[in-house]
Amino acid sequence: MSTQLQDIVDTLATQLKRAVAIDDPRLHLLAHSPHREPVDKARLASIMNRDVSADVVDYVQSTGVLHAVEPVRVPANPALGLWSRICAPIRCEGLLLGYLFFIDHDETCGPHELALAASAAHTAGRVLYQQRLLNEVERARERELVQDLLSGDPALRQNVAAEIIERGHLEPNQGVVVAVAQPATPAGITDRSTPAGDLRFAVTAALDDVRRGISPRHSMQLDRPGHGVLLIDTHDLAIGRRTLRDVAANLRTALTKRLTGKSSTNRVIVGVSEPAATLVQAQECYQQAKTAAHVASVIPSLGDIVFWSDLGIYQILSQVPPESLTKGTLHRAVTRLLDTHKHGPLVETLETYLDHAGDAAATAKALSLHRSSLYYRLDKIRKLTGADLDSGHDRLALHLSLKIARLARLL
Repeated sequence: MSTQLQDIVDTLATQLKRAVAIDDPRLHLLAHSPHREPVDKARLASIMNRDVSADVVDYVQSTGVLHAVEPVRVPANPALGLWSRICAPIRCEGLLLGYLFFIDHDETCGPHELALAASAAHTAGRVLYQQRLLNEVERARERELVQDLLSGDPALRQNVAAEIIERGHLEPNQGVVVAVAQPATPAGITDRSTPAGDLRFAVTAALDDVRRGISPRHSMQLDRPGHGVLLIDTHDLAIGRRTLRDVAANLRTALTKRLTGKSSTNRVIVGVSEPAATLVQAQECYQQAKTAAHVASVIPSLGDIVFWSDLGIYQILSQVPPESLTKGTLHRAVTRLLDTHKHGPLVETLETYLDHAGDAAATAKALSLHRSSLYYRLDKIRKLTGADLDSGHDRLALHLSLKIARLARLL
């Protein structure tokens, strides 16, 4: 596709004696001719970053290009560093596939130049439409491969891993890491306010956005009901923790942007697995990432980007069947406390005290309490529950019960 589009922009640039560019519908640069004359800041940003600001996208779309069928003028906007330019929509079979642009700073473009631009856009439309069909076939096959790779059948995973390498989706002999992104309501329940089709589109678009920043043949993706899956090989990440967190942050930002105005939640969660040495282990990575995202949706204090390795005790508790995590499994002292002070300071005090291994100074600092106020609360907890906070056995049972209560949404 790039060679064909490049030929189109180079030919038109020669005919017009102007620099020409082709963008996709979101104004991501696909091809451009040499720029031998001065250009505006927006074009420079597009060439250097292969992207433009959201303000530029909004402005260009506001000029009517979304519905145009013939070349139209996009007026200059000095505030955005945008000179006047001609935009020829690229369409085929009723689909808007992109835009052909050339700068017309002095506004001297006439009917002949517009006709040449329209003809080039028509040719580009056929090229992009054919590529779209090929991409859809390839994307469908990629989706099938990732689905099989994440299946529970070891023999199938082994065969699929070999096919993924053979077809060139990923480089050979690389380990993998998996990230799962999903929206969630403030209560921690998977969002159901967004229609399934809208959510699926948003997830796919967000995964596409993030993959543009990853080297070719180093990632795959899958949209699933309620969440998206990004599989990345560890060689591309060099698997530095900070780099992986950046990818997760980009995924969260991309999905949040796509869901803005379409969902009742402003919270998007990304769970990240441990890296695995082989592609066949991607299924285990997927379970880790999905679990991390689920736990984070239930326990907001963990944050919106959660690594499996950071779950602590929740790694173990998340493996317990949800139906087993009931009030009846809690230590009787915690049950008494919840019955009378579920939303009061005593529960927070006890959990913070146990989180800090019984360190009174650290607990008082975390709660912004005077030490005497902390001792008063701890004494009240002892009298109310009958628990011995000096007993390692009791402290372990209380701590574990509080974590179960949080995971079971009893807190």
